[in-house]
Amino acid sequence: MTLGDLLRIILAFILPPLAVATQVGLTGAFWLNLLFWLLSFGGLGLPLLAIMWPVAVIHAIYICVTRK
Repeated sequence: MTLGDLLRIILAFILPPLAVATQVGLTGAFWLNLLFWLLSFGGLGLPLLAIMWPVAVIHAIYICVTRK
């Protein structure tokens, strides 16, 4: 595990879509994580899905750890 990996994991707790984008670019994994993240903040008009923030963080960490 490199310093870049550790910084991405820390970034995953703050801004999960950015952490995924730095790892894999603007691929499907990024768009999925962005959707999770927007749902967590009510960005799509559905504030009842606040449980999605941990899902976005876990998904971002998974992407950062497994994809090289």
